[in-house]
Amino acid sequence: MSTSDVSAPATQVTVSAARRRAIYAGAIGNFIEWYDFGLYGFFAVTISALFFPAADPTAALLSTFAVFALGFFVRPFGAFVFGWIGDRIGRRAALLSAVILMSLSTVLLGVLPTHASIGVWATVLLVVLRLFQGLSAGGEYAGSTIYVVEHAPRGWRGRYGSLSPAAVGIGTATAAIVSLVVTSSVSEADLASWGWRIPFLLSGPLGIIAIFLRMRIEETPEFKAVRDSGQVVSAPLAEGFRVAKKSMATVFGWNMLNGVSFYMLTGFTVSYMMKVAELSYTAALTALAISLLFYTSVSPIYGLCVDKIGRRPVAMFSSLGTAIIAPLSFYLLHQQTFTASLLALMGIAFFAAGVTSIVAVSMVDLFPARIRFSAGAVPYQLSIAIFGGTAPYVATWLGGTDVELAPGYYLSIISVIAAIVAWFGFKGITENSNAELVATAAAENTQK
Repeated sequence: MSTSDVSAPATQVTVSAARRRAIYAGAIGNFIEWYDFGLYGFFAVTISALFFPAADPTAALLSTFAVFALGFFVRPFGAFVFGWIGDRIGRRAALLSAVILMSLSTVLLGVLPTHASIGVWATVLLVVLRLFQGLSAGGEYAGSTIYVVEHAPRGWRGRYGSLSPAAVGIGTATAAIVSLVVTSSVSEADLASWGWRIPFLLSGPLGIIAIFLRMRIEETPEFKAVRDSGQVVSAPLAEGFRVAKKSMATVFGWNMLNGVSFYMLTGFTVSYMMKVAELSYTAALTALAISLLFYTSVSPIYGLCVDKIGRRPVAMFSSLGTAIIAPLSFYLLHQQTFTASLLALMGIAFFAAGVTSIVAVSMVDLFPARIRFSAGAVPYQLSIAIFGGTAPYVATWLGGTDVELAPGYYLSIISVIAAIVAWFGFKGITENSNAELVATAAAENTQK
């Protein structure tokens, strides 16, 4: 038996183990990240009363959503910082730093004194912690997605990429379920006093698990190839603007829809169902949790479709589908029944899963490995900040107008714009192998 006969199976086992660790660390870290980030939206009503006291409850709620948006506006800065770390030092260092920052800021939010205790300083500290959460989220999703997809076998990027939105769905659904259990287990007085803190404090042990997992992961094969061949660049974002402007514009344009659809679903619909559909908080949160689990279950199906039929067909189906379903969903919400509201949320969730599945692979397919983290994360987060972060605020404002289905029309308009971006931006985009990406980067360096 030759040496190669012995080493090949061992190498296959090593690669397989590395892929499993990548999936666990990427997905579980993403789960915890979005569990943490989602809690703020689910406790918006409670937070508005404790940190933004006002004679007008709607004004207090709008102030809470404004801080929700602020956490998004700082995301591009997080993308810049963690993208630089990921492209210069390594994906592992960026992901480990991001999950530590998110877990710590969420635990601190759980022990934060309220406005009644320390006055305006409570509001100031809440804003600071939301900024830290935003910085962390700015590097987490793009980074963990890139990390997982860079471990994917040839022809499996869509399926590996679908694990990220699935983890986000489970994490956000878990936040909703934990919030539901807490709110239904204590009185309103206890909820305002201490009960709301429990879900935030749970981030501590969850964060320890994520940190432990990410300390055990290795760098991706593509980053190793870039580093070993001396192709690491000192300013990856500047390099991205130089060689990948069209790709960055595509990521920005497509994520308009990703941000509005997902964060309208998770950051707005609970309060909207309580106001318009006249559902209880428990019923509204239950409907959202079910729709998020549905979102999670269909994400792998979209990932398979991406691998089998391509990026652009899935993008067109999900964007145009959202344009059609959005007004219908808001019509159903006005029927004031739990069943109609659940169907409305599941309709949005079904197409949102397809939108997000394209995000996962586009950040890898559109950029060479040496600039991928920065060039993909920054336009992604800029778009999320502008459109996703404002989605609950804009939808709340539109919901107060005389046009009954105005939030749905807004989502439809964004969907049509995203479809145009997909038609031109994803044309001809196919999966490149690791070797091809490294060779492309080497050729570009030689030309310079």
